[in-house]
Amino acid sequence: MSGPFAGDAHALRTVGGVVARHRVFAIVVTFNPELDVFAALLDATRAQVEVSLVIDNGSTPECAARIEQACGRRAVLHRLSANVGIAAAQNRGVALAREQGATDVLLLDHDSVPQPGMVATLVKAASQLRGSGHVLGAVGPAIVDRKSRAAAPVPVIADGGITFVDVGGTAPVRCEYLIASGTLIALEAFHAVGPMNEAYFVDQVDVEWCLRAGAAGRAIFCVPQARLEHAIGDEVVSFWLLGRRELPVHSPMRDYFYFRNSLRLIRSPYVSLPWRRFWKRRLVRLFVVQTLFAPARLRRIRAMLSGLWAA
Repeated sequence: MSGPFAGDAHALRTVGGVVARHRVFAIVVTFNPELDVFAALLDATRAQVEVSLVIDNGSTPECAARIEQACGRRAVLHRLSANVGIAAAQNRGVALAREQGATDVLLLDHDSVPQPGMVATLVKAASQLRGSGHVLGAVGPAIVDRKSRAAAPVPVIADGGITFVDVGGTAPVRCEYLIASGTLIALEAFHAVGPMNEAYFVDQVDVEWCLRAGAAGRAIFCVPQARLEHAIGDEVVSFWLLGRRELPVHSPMRDYFYFRNSLRLIRSPYVSLPWRRFWKRRLVRLFVVQTLFAPARLRRIRAMLSGLWAA
């Protein structure tokens, strides 16, 4: 596609000695976004990809009208009549990108802003990793929290357990999973691993896909030199428990899906024993902490218990 939707940054890749053009399409899923952040996302993404596809996941009519206005000539908007979940919306975007000749997709949440050069850095890293013999699932940037400005660590398995390591330096870091926003996936890899699991609806969708990719022999890498500004959690709750601590929290509705989907992951045959142990401990700790310190405690308790029951 050319014209107003075409970005000015076309990356190159080498396949069997033949240089071929990457066609990177951004897949931006929206659901009642903050319009100023969404507009910043569109501005930041426009010059880095060939096409930005915005999949609106059933936003309110008023918000949907403002999304359409914000997209203008910067992005192609596709509206869904209802909220079908982030997994289904991402799958729809990938299908549209494939129909229009994309080679790679860049997944983005509506509250993320790519930093300059992020996509080119990811494409270059992916090409180098393939050239080194890696069969890739996905590559993604370092995630920088919009409020704290801290880069989120990434999970790895070490000494039979799960640990989260910082992503300083310049070399790509092989990890267990990436959050979806900012993830660059070649359509070849997406086809090999399979689509996002729409039964998950929201929460752990990205984790499930990455672990499925890993089980299929495909590597996941974080590229520290690529940066994405992102909001982690709807709010941060501070509390005292053997020292001052902070916990990013989402709505009770999201608690339902997190607990349901985490238990489904624990039961999945392709999830390793270290991850099963990790999530069992994580769910217990999260249940206790949110019951004691998070707002809307009764609603959260009901949501967490309902999620476990529904799994």
